[in-house]
Amino acid sequence: MHWTEHGCRRLIDAETHARPVLPMAAPRRVRRLAFMSAQGSGDDLRALHGRMLEVARMPADGPAWARQLTFEQGGRVVTWELHNEFATLTWSAPIDDRVAAPEGIGLELHAGLPVISATRIDLTTGDRIAPSALSGFSPLSLCYSTVFDGQAEAATDFHLDADRFVHFEIAAGRCGDLRRGVIVRRLLEIETYRSMALLGLPLARELGGRVAGYEQRLTHIVQTIGLSRSAEEHQHTLAGLHALSSEVGHAVEDTSFRFAATQAYADLLDNRMERLRETAIGEFTTIGRFISNRAHPAIATCRAMEKRLGALTDKVQRSIELLGARISLAIQVQNQSVLDGLSATARSQFRLQQTVEGLSIIAISYYALGLLGYVYEGLHVLLPAPKGIMLALSAPLVLLLVFLGIRRIRRGAHHE
Repeated sequence: MHWTEHGCRRLIDAETHARPVLPMAAPRRVRRLAFMSAQGSGDDLRALHGRMLEVARMPADGPAWARQLTFEQGGRVVTWELHNEFATLTWSAPIDDRVAAPEGIGLELHAGLPVISATRIDLTTGDRIAPSALSGFSPLSLCYSTVFDGQAEAATDFHLDADRFVHFEIAAGRCGDLRRGVIVRRLLEIETYRSMALLGLPLARELGGRVAGYEQRLTHIVQTIGLSRSAEEHQHTLAGLHALSSEVGHAVEDTSFRFAATQAYADLLDNRMERLRETAIGEFTTIGRFISNRAHPAIATCRAMEKRLGALTDKVQRSIELLGARISLAIQVQNQSVLDGLSATARSQFRLQQTVEGLSIIAISYYALGLLGYVYEGLHVLLPAPKGIMLALSAPLVLLLVFLGIRRIRRGAHHE
């Protein structure tokens, strides 16, 4: 049977098997560096794929979705992984390996990329962590617990060592190589995701002052909305609202990705800590509890700032709509005043027209009767009554005829 394979099927299959857990023999020292993109777009990280293939001595025409490369170099097992916005370089060596930046594993290719996380894990064969190893941690922040339901012990204080690595100590003598690999990978992921999740905190703190300024400006503008009376004042207030809306919109655009990524990394961090299945040893705290007490408030700060920005955006939009409604109402009132003025003018013109028509009837009738007076005087010998009586009798008829004539003329003008 022949079928057409979806273009993403191979990628989906590769993602299902991406980042496999490598068995880990003890004793072993594992180090990981996580590099952020220097450009922000991630193109510089993706460009490293081909160059890391050369370091790993792998064929350059391999699948583009091979986001994890594992190879051996100089007695070290090296793994390079490409994530969405960071890349990690992890290598394991004998427990006495003190070289924090070995040559030949591809570190030089990452020069110029900012390091967001550096982790060192010392994996021993004992069932318990040696007291000498515990004494190297700060007692004020020491996390000491059993992991994976008591199969191993883990300890850290999340402080940077002399090489600026966060140091973890693991005693996994009761575990097999695969289980040790799982424990190591979980701790590496926890430290990496912790750093990535807290990346939004400096941005949230920096944004706090700006948002407070935006809120004060909005409060002042809203107060002026009720005091504005003229069209110029309304236009000035509306311009201020639009300027504020633009600034808030830019702030949302600049921070939305970082805050969304912070929440995504926080969810991954919680998931990985839950999978550790820790139990505190003695009076010490667990890794999960320590991170929750420190990281969750920072993540909550980012979440609160994101909600604050969203609420501010809604308030600005509602203020614009409120001012728009007020301007529309003012325009309607102004239009009604104009219409009332036009109506009053029309009524005045109508009354004036009626007055003019009445005066015109009287004037025309007066001149018509004057003409009739001349006619009656010339024909007085033929008239049955004197001139005065004839004019008196003719006056109503003349007025009626003039009234009817003017009325007819007015109707003809209306029809036209």
